[in-house]
Amino acid sequence: MKKLLTIALIAASTIVFAKANDNLKGGFSGGYSGTQTTVAQALKAKDDTQVILTGYITRQIDHDEFLFKDSTGEIKIEVEDRAWNGLNISPNDKIMIQGKVDQEAFKAAEIEVYNIRKAD
Repeated sequence: MKKLLTIALIAASTIVFAKANDNLKGGFSGGYSGTQTTVAQALKAKDDTQVILTGYITRQIDHDEFLFKDSTGEIKIEVEDRAWNGLNISPNDKIMIQGKVDQEAFKAAEIEVYNIRKAD
């Protein structure tokens, strides 16, 4: 009986500690391997090219797809949930996105977005 009680207490405490650490998120904040790119350049770039784009999200297409534009054009972006970093973005907010070009045959290039932040 003591063994069963001990096992139950250990299991319960493990769950409590795991939940307490849920909010401990972090990561590297600094240099990024992409280069500042325009939408026009991204549309012509090779698949998996790392990019940084500055501009505006103009509209939502579906759950995770949006239209992004800068002064050179417009491109579809796919945004991972964690890329938002808790930000609420409107079409009036100038943003910087980091991601990679997704170039598939017979389709226009898209950007897979890993990180969004408000631009200065």
